Amino acid sequence: MNPGPIAHDRMSALILVIGCMLLGVFFQHIPQFPKDASKGLNAFLIYVSIPAITLRYLPALEVSWDLLFPVAMPWIVFGWSLVLFVVLGKWRGWSRQTVGCLVLVAGLGNTSFVGFPLIEAFFGKEGLQIAVLCDQPGSFLVLSTLGILAMSYFLTGSWSLSVIGSEILRFPPFLAFLVALVLLLSGFSLGEWLTRPLEMLGATLTPIAMVSIGLQLKNPFRGKADWEALSWGLFSKLLLAPALISVLYLFVFNLRGMPVNVSILEAAMGPMVTPSIIAMEKNLNPPLASLLIAVGIPVSLATVFAWHWALGM
Repeated sequence: MNPGPIAHDRMSALILVIGCMLLGVFFQHIPQFPKDASKGLNAFLIYVSIPAITLRYLPALEVSWDLLFPVAMPWIVFGWSLVLFVVLGKWRGWSRQTVGCLVLVAGLGNTSFVGFPLIEAFFGKEGLQIAVLCDQPGSFLVLSTLGILAMSYFLTGSWSLSVIGSEILRFPPFLAFLVALVLLLSGFSLGEWLTRPLEMLGATLTPIAMVSIGLQLKNPFRGKADWEALSWGLFSKLLLAPALISVLYLFVFNLRGMPVNVSILEAAMGPMVTPSIIAMEKNLNPPLASLLIAVGIPVSLATVFAWHWALGM
């Protein structure tokens, strides 16, 4: 049976995702390749690729109440993770730094760098429009508000609101989200002369993001590892979080459709890279933060496929 052009497109996209990540791992072993290349690649993604995707696809959405559920997903997952890891930390006797690392890194999913390529591979451009909502008013805003507050608490034992505003306003994808939201609510339509360049810039996200992730993946078996905390973090992020969203959206609220499917798969994405960098910089158990990314992202490629298959999407 001929699988059809859609299946071929999905397979090509998945080959690109996995192939570019492996290419990044390979580049780690090339002496001539810059050791800090991932920083430049990440900057390009943050300043160019993700804003381009946001400006291209968000204004084209048809506004409906269903769109609130992709936005709500990261807030629900982060709240669940905060409660879970605080309780587990008291039970297992973990340090405040370990609990803070798990809340930040395992409480937020990689809804853009990994999520966008995989969602586009599964659902095409329509799915990518929904994924933008999971990421910008979802994961990023959670990180910039509750995430920063949680970081302050686990570092100092107190809450601080002073840095939240500057963190939000200095993040280019969020500024692009605000512009796109104004365009969406005003009904203003971008002409093809602008949407095509934005599409071309947005198309750089998948190869650059996956090469960057490959460059940052390290051997998890080197050095001392907190395997108990790692196991709980990945169990929560890769299995419990999508299970929670599935139960809430499919059975409690009895929802169906593209926004729900994208929300569940985005909930299943591996840990978010940005909070792991913050955790390492702020000394919130840096080895654990690195492990969550090094192990979580490759494993999530398999578990996301498993969720996609199990839910019959």
